[in-house]
Amino acid sequence: MPNLLFISVASTEEVLAKDGRVRFPGNDKAIEELSAAGWEVSNIPPTWPAALETAKEQKPDAILVSCFKAVPRSRDAASMLARMQDAPVYVVGVLQKDEAFRTMAPEVGILKQIGDVPKPE
Repeated sequence: MPNLLFISVASTEEVLAKDGRVRFPGNDKAIEELSAAGWEVSNIPPTWPAALETAKEQKPDAILVSCFKAVPRSRDAASMLARMQDAPVYVVGVLQKDEAFRTMAPEVGILKQIGDVPKPE
């Protein structure tokens, strides 16, 4: 089973879009969805350099960083992880208007939803 390092603030609740639909299902539900999709999930907070140390120690097949909550460290962790280790890094929760992040971290995959994390070949 492929290993996914899920970086998100602890106990994130559901995040709703303006129309009331669920944008982010919350950490527990997200981990359930990722596990059901065939990932072995480890969840850690976006603190630095702990995120990098964990990534180097675990050597995950992919890393998913949740940027849904207003935590700047999430974006910083994603861009730094993409530069400092080998696993592909994806983020979920970056909005269309966030061009600064897209410019700062072009090698980070930006996903629309949790279930879009590509499986390793």
